[in-house]
Amino acid sequence: PPSWSKQMFADPISRRIPKRRPLAVAAAALMVAAVVCVSVGARREDVGMGYQNAASRCVRANAASSRRSFMSGGLAAVGIPIAIGLTAPKKSSALKFPGELPKDLGVRDDGSLKGCSTSSNCWSTSASDAKHVASEFTFGKDKGEAMQDLIDVLNSYPKGGQQIDEKTLVDGGGWKMTKKDDNYVRLEYESKKFGFIDDVEFYLKDGKVAYRSSSRQGDSDFGVNAMRLNFIADGLKQKGWTTTGYPLTTAAQR
Repeated sequence: PPSWSKQMFADPISRRIPKRRPLAVAAAALMVAAVVCVSVGARREDVGMGYQNAASRCVRANAASSRRSFMSGGLAAVGIPIAIGLTAPKKSSALKFPGELPKDLGVRDDGSLKGCSTSSNCWSTSASDAKHVASEFTFGKDKGEAMQDLIDVLNSYPKGGQQIDEKTLVDGGGWKMTKKDDNYVRLEYESKKFGFIDDVEFYLKDGKVAYRSSSRQGDSDFGVNAMRLNFIADGLKQKGWTTTGYPLTTAAQR
């Protein structure tokens, strides 16, 4: 129906499900196609590419192995219920794809953190290859003072995300600290569109900080993890820390 179509395309970001039905077969097909496009979209929504590139993004799906981990689940959870005409929610809500929290985060027995897979959306001081490895941050002060430095820098990260330039917003969905103790911090950063989550962790040891920043899903992040770590490294450098190897290059430059 015309009213359904107007509402659908008037609010492409949130992909809201209208209260009224019926849901036509064509509309169901459109929603399923949208989910597929989202699932292969990596992080383009965070770097200002916009919806005008949605078609070309789908065409290039086979060239970039992106966010496959939730593709089948997303289709089953969103596309199939709509296609068979189940009752829509009473209130419209944005579709989000946070993915699952990795079960193997945290500090290993040898004091290291998780490394990286072959994807381009990860940096870790415990990575085994040059493409993903990052240098530890170092400090020459009391451990308690160093931990406070780190917390202060992390808390200074904009809640609305980093506005790199007029077209590039990083972590526009906000962030939260999910775990903290005397020498370990874990955070989650969310993209503005579709709610993709990146996990970031820091481990403070004698004179050094090990860390890892990685997307939960997909392959490319269009430099989001690098931009985030660059912000943190710059804040620590201003507090007298040594941040060798910074600024990091973005994924597109690697």
